[in-house]
Amino acid sequence: MVCADTDFLIAWLQNSQDALKKLEELELGQICTTAITAFELYKGVYRSKRKESEINRVAELLDLVEILVLDSPSARLAGRLEFEMKSHTIGESDLLIASIVLTQGETLLTRNRRHFERVLGLKIESW
Repeated sequence: MVCADTDFLIAWLQNSQDALKKLEELELGQICTTAITAFELYKGVYRSKRKESEINRVAELLDLVEILVLDSPSARLAGRLEFEMKSHTIGESDLLIASIVLTQGETLLTRNRRHFERVLGLKIESW
C-alpha cells in the first residue's frame, strides 16, 4: 500500500494527468493517507472562495481511501525524529506524516522527495 501525501491528493482533485496516470497503476484499495494530510486538505479548502463545494470534494475523496491516524507509537517516533534531525527538521506536519507512514510500514507517495528524504528509513515513491 502507498500512503498519499497532500501534493498527490491535491493533484488528484485537480485531475492532473500525472496523478490520474499513477492512479491507473494502483488499485484504489492500495492507497491510504494520514489524518495529518486530511487536515492539510481541509485547511486549504476553508481558505477557498468555493468553500462548500471544495469541502464536499475533499470529503468524497477521503471516503475513498483509508486514513491512518497519529497513534501513540507514531507520536513517540515523531518526537524522536524531531530531536534527532535537529537543524534538518521538515516541519511538524510533515514530520507527523512521516512518522505515521514509518510506523505503519507504508511507502509515502509524494513529489517532495528532497524534503522527505531527510527522514531516515522512510520509503518514498514519486509519481
